[in-house]
Formats: sequence, C-alpha cells, structure tokens
Amino acid sequence: MAFVRLPLLRVSPAMIAAFLAAILLLIAPAIWNRFPFLFFDSGAYFERTFDGSLSAGRSMAYGAWLAALRLPNFWPVAIAQSALSVWLIYLMLRTHGLRARPVALPVTLLLIVAFLAIATALPWFAGQLMPDLFAGLAVLSFYLIVFKREELHRVERYALIALIVFAGAAHNATFAVMIALTAAAAFFFVINRGIVKAAGLKLAAVAVLLTALTVPSLNFSFSGQFAWTPGGASFIFSRLVQDGIVARYLADNCPDRTIKLCKFEKQIPKTADDFLWHQGPKGPFVSIGGWVDGAEEMKRITLDSLLQYPGMHIRTALYSTGLQLVRVKSGDGLVREVWSAYEAIQRLAPEMNVAVNTSRQRFNLIGRTIESFNTFHVPLALGAMALLPLLLLLAWRRGSLRDTDLLAATLLLALLANAFVTGVLSNPHHRYGARVAWIAPFVWSLVLIQLLVLRREWQPVMTNWLIALGLLPKPATIEIPVEPNEKR
Repeated sequence: MAFVRLPLLRVSPAMIAAFLAAILLLIAPAIWNRFPFLFFDSGAYFERTFDGSLSAGRSMAYGAWLAALRLPNFWPVAIAQSALSVWLIYLMLRTHGLRARPVALPVTLLLIVAFLAIATALPWFAGQLMPDLFAGLAVLSFYLIVFKREELHRVERYALIALIVFAGAAHNATFAVMIALTAAAAFFFVINRGIVKAAGLKLAAVAVLLTALTVPSLNFSFSGQFAWTPGGASFIFSRLVQDGIVARYLADNCPDRTIKLCKFEKQIPKTADDFLWHQGPKGPFVSIGGWVDGAEEMKRITLDSLLQYPGMHIRTALYSTGLQLVRVKSGDGLVREVWSAYEAIQRLAPEMNVAVNTSRQRFNLIGRTIESFNTFHVPLALGAMALLPLLLLLAWRRGSLRDTDLLAATLLLALLANAFVTGVLSNPHHRYGARVAWIAPFVWSLVLIQLLVLRREWQPVMTNWLIALGLLPKPATIEIPVEPNEKR
C-alpha cells in the first residue's frame, strides 16, 4: 500500500478555546476538592513501579501512568484524563455529522461536556487516581475504530488503538469487555458484513492482541516476572462468599483435611469486601494463604462448587449481573478512610503531604455533595440506559441502521459485558457500573444534536443562536439602488 501523507490538521482558535474550557469543566470537581480524588486502591497502583512487584488486581500500566504524571500533586493525571475524555467526545461529535458543520463544533463540544460534567459521573472519574475512567473511553474508542474508521485520520486510528491497549492493560475487567465486544463484532461480521467491516474488525483484534502482550511485558519490565496481573481467582471466590455458595460448600464438604478453609467455616463473612479486606491477619482469607498461596484452594472450591451446585451458580450469576446493571452511583468509594493511599503518598511523594492533607476529601467534606448529584445522576443514567433499546426498535421498524443505532447497540453490549465481568467475576459495586453508564446520556445527546443541527429545518435556528452569541458575524445587508425615474 502506498504511503498517504497525513493532511495538515488546522484547528481554529474557537476549537482550541472550547477544548481548554471543556477540560476545565471536567477537572472542576477535583479543583474544588483541592487534590485529585483518591480511592482505596490509588496508593497500591502508585506503588507498583516504585516497589517493582505485582499486586492483586492493580495493574503495572496504570501504576506507571501515575508515576510518570505525579508532579505536581498528580494534577497532570487529572488534566491528561480529562483531555483524553474531551478528545473522544470531540471525535464522536465530528464523526456524527458535525464535520460538515465546523462552526457549530466548538459550541456543541462545550455544551455537551458541560452537560456530562453536571449530569453524569464522568468528571468524578476524570479527576480520580483510578483506571475506571478508561473503561468508558475504551468502549467509545472501540466503536470509533470499528464503525467510523473511514472518517478518522490514520494517526487518530493509531491513537485510539493505543488508548484501548492502555485501558485494557490498566484493568482486567476492561480488557474482558474489549474481548467480548470484539467477539460480538466478529459474530456480526460473519452473519452480515454490511454491519461490521473487515478493516474495523481487524483494528479491534489488533488492539486486543496488543493488550494481551502488553500486560505481561510491562510486568516483566518492572518486576522481572513475565506474568499476568494476579488476583483473579480471589475476586471470583469473594463473590461466591457473598452469594452464600462457599458457606454451602463448606457445610456439605467439611470436615476435610485437604481444605484449609474448613477450619474457618464459622468465620466466613457475608460480604465479598469483608472476606478480602476487613478480617485482618487472622481472618480466613489471610489464613489460607491470601492472594498467592490461597489461590489453588480457592480455584478448587470454585470448580467443585460449580459441579455440585450449577443451578445456584446460574441464579446468583444472573442476580449479580442484574444488580450490577442498576448500580450506577457517582463517587462510589470517595471517602475519607483511604489510609493506604495516604501512606503511599507519604512514603513515595512526601512533597504532596500538605496538599493531600488539606483536601476536602481528607476532611470528609465531599460526601453530601456527591449524594446531591446522585439525586439526578442515577435516574438519568438508568433512564438513558433503559431507553437505548428504543433506538434499535426504531431501526428495525425503519429497516436501516444509523450511526447512533450502532452506537446504542455497542453500548448495550458493553453494559451487559461490564455487568457480567464485574458483577459475576468480582462483585457488584456502583463504581463498576457508573464508569460505563455515563455514555448512555451521551448517546441521547448525540441523537438530539443530529435532530437540532443536522436537520435542515433546525439550521436557521442554530445560525441565529450562534449570531446572538457573537460566534458568527451578522449577515451583511444588501441594498439595491432604485433610480428616481424608474417606473414601478
């Protein structure tokens, strides 16, 4: 294939101003907090490249991201994550009709980001030192390279693939969702090549393959171990604890000298989080060997229980998936008691102590604000998700697929895959759902934009708005001279 020179990309001052203002909107909650938001696991991610060791469920990729952008006070992380979000939203707008309306693009970008910053969980993830943001960005990136490949420049396609690879390497659940979406795209390619093109499917497959190579390679680079990020068996097992499967298995199979957990049958907690995190060094999880030494026993019980209680596994898996679908609250886990994160910062970046200890989160002053946002975040997200099938129903009645219909289908598959992967293979949490659910209101905003901006009957209205805002010059008045003696 001959080399095609990338055309010079010209960006207007209005576009630059809108882009910068949109970034500021997304980091506004973190600025209000006086420090990027910390989660329980933020410190464990930050420690990875410094300690040169693997940790259960905490990727080396995101640890390197935090380490590289840590100064000053992790603000480059929040800015970069917000900028990537704005760039994805820009690409979505440009490839959904606004390429032909360049005057409307800056204003639309700013309005859409303002809407998402107020009405969804997006800014709370963009300003947080966790890889959750990249779950939603990966879904949009997948959609763009599969269905909008021809409208993207070559460099943009490469950048989107790199973003998918990083997102998948940053969190195992995101990688699993990308595998599920790629498998679904391959299925539809086989049954109807008019829906999925071969070129787009190849890009998605390349992204998945590169992710599978990136994770162990990064782990080897920093820890000397060419291995996958550990902890998968423990997270699955903790969900079986929460669903009562482990308790039933121990009741039916103990005493058994080959099962260490039999000694702790009476100490099995009711929740997954209690099993993994809250029972201390004498709890069942640590006593059987924890993440590494206890993995074999947890795998054994998981597989044995699957054979003994298949119906119970199916019922609890369906329940966990459904529960995860409706858990979409913003700010889940943004509490004061993230002591491990404070300790990691104090040990590895002591120059940040003053900033982190004077944040609103450190004084437990953000909870009420987040709850007030959730009074409309949650119903909006759930309503937007519930109405997505309406677009597919209209497409079926119409007999053709529009780009927003394909986006709705992609998001529906991503929501289901995300709910299964996080709800069944771990356990349901609001942050797992919210990190993808914010895309649903965005889809409906795209539909609205296409109705307002791209329909001819709305063009004069939009033009008048732009003139009123001073973003378009007033049309010049053309006067036709009339001769004094001209007969009328």
